[in-house]
Amino acid sequence: MSFYNLVGAVVFLGLGILMLVLANRALYPALRWRYESAKVTQTQGLDPKRLMTALKFLSLVGMPLIGLFFGDSMKRILG
Repeated sequence: MSFYNLVGAVVFLGLGILMLVLANRALYPALRWRYESAKVTQTQGLDPKRLMTALKFLSLVGMPLIGLFFGDSMKRILG
């Protein structure tokens, strides 16, 4: 594990947190509103909390792992 792998993990963690913040502010309220209004007709489908839980996992675990694995290619790009 090199320095660039750790830098890649930190950069991608930051991108994951940014993605999570944007999703919480833009995506979740619309999904929640649609879910609650569809409860009247029993067509609500999947609870938005499950989608947000998966998104949290991908943002906080998946993105840093991607950055960790692609850190060496950043070394080749940056010199």
